[in-house]
Amino acid sequence: MVYKEREKSSNLLIMESLMNRSNLSKDDRNRYAYLVKGLEGEKILDRRTEMLKCDCLVLNDLLLKINGTVFQIDSLLIMANGIYIYEVKNFEGEYFFEAEKMYKLSTKREVMSPLIQINRSKTLLRQLIEQLGFNFSVKAYVVFVNPQFTLYQAPPLEELVLPTLLNTHFVQLNSISARLTKNHRRIAEELKALHMEDSPFHDVPNYESEKLKRGMTCSQCGTFMDDFTRGWTCTCKHCGRVELISEIVIRHAQEYKRLFPNQKITTSVIRKWCDDRLSAKRIWYILHNYYKAKGTGRWMYFE
Repeated sequence: MVYKEREKSSNLLIMESLMNRSNLSKDDRNRYAYLVKGLEGEKILDRRTEMLKCDCLVLNDLLLKINGTVFQIDSLLIMANGIYIYEVKNFEGEYFFEAEKMYKLSTKREVMSPLIQINRSKTLLRQLIEQLGFNFSVKAYVVFVNPQFTLYQAPPLEELVLPTLLNTHFVQLNSISARLTKNHRRIAEELKALHMEDSPFHDVPNYESEKLKRGMTCSQCGTFMDDFTRGWTCTCKHCGRVELISEIVIRHAQEYKRLFPNQKITTSVIRKWCDDRLSAKRIWYILHNYYKAKGTGRWMYFE
């Protein structure tokens, strides 16, 4: 059972906006592609965990903190026999291990060993679980989900799950017949409640409001849309997606707040952000029905 759904990270959402609204450098476009590929890999693992028949709780994309140290877990499974955590890698191509270090074969360039990342998360999660008053074992795995990935000289470690071992790994999980207890559900609730919505790690380029393209983009393909003259919906001319205009306005208000968290949401600000495609009256009505209005008259804003 999926107990916490996976959502796009704030970094990825911001980079999506910048891809649509600015001319990013090659390095920044590569950074965006890396984030997208990482999410695609995580979704591959999600499809596996969603098919589990054993009694379990799945928490995706946890951002936790203990004693001032923040750590991230791609996927966490609460099973009857303990907690399983996964670091997902969507690497493609040929890599090799040598002297406990990992390298890309074509360039001989060292890459950050995912074993270091997962062992750090494992240690911090154990500490957090103990601090919460629970006693669960923690097993940690690095999962390589891309079938086009090859790892030479891989150390014979249980923590490494290569593409050819994915089926075997999940067959073993499904063989666990014991049922979850109240304590398993309590730790799931505690970890979900401790998840940090706002990441302290913002790896995005600098940007300014006046230099970003204004307008309303399609939620599916990112194309700018321009026909808002009639009715309650708008159809993207590029991909055909139909969306309620009220949902489009709220989505763009959320986008603006994400990009400029210190700015207030007002009718005039969102109308300008949407490139004056809708009347002030219509935008006010939509914001007023979704947010709580603060202030009055020209000083009114929404939260």
